[in-house]
Amino acid sequence: MDLRSLLTKRIYKEEVKHLASMVQSSFDDREFAEFFQLLYDEDARVSENIAWIMSHFNKVGWGRLNSKKQSLMEEAMHTSSTTELRLLLTIISKLPLSEEEIAIPFLNFCLDNITTMAQSVAVKSLCIYLSFQQCKFFPELLQELQTILTSYDGVSLSPGLKSARSKVLQAIAKNNRRNK
Repeated sequence: MDLRSLLTKRIYKEEVKHLASMVQSSFDDREFAEFFQLLYDEDARVSENIAWIMSHFNKVGWGRLNSKKQSLMEEAMHTSSTTELRLLLTIISKLPLSEEEIAIPFLNFCLDNITTMAQSVAVKSLCIYLSFQQCKFFPELLQELQTILTSYDGVSLSPGLKSARSKVLQAIAKNNRRNK
């Protein structure tokens, strides 16, 4: 099967689920690496479809993607496709992140995108969650995130952004109580 030619066309959710299942369980390491490399394809539809497939991975797939976390972060920071960005941030948010894996450029990217008016609600919300995942290890960074989020006090927010803000502010408060 020529996966790339399939991905140059519109694919549907059932196909995405089938491909996700096949890639994460049937592909050997070489095939998986070739699949992952399609994320960098010059055809935006191909790279977006790859990200969409990866967003449907289960625990096995997340395990295979864990070693590619830094590459996913780099691609998220450099893609010009808002669709691909949203999907990549969704994928990254599902991967465990340790203190040693914090990438300052990616953290700055997430913090900056929380307040970027041009970003979609989904991207802003994901950036709020990802910022917390990275800042929770450092009290001074948590304080910076809290300041950014409280700057929205009194501002009318979409339900998705309001929810993300509220949940992360609660998590910050809980984290602060635990560390006292």
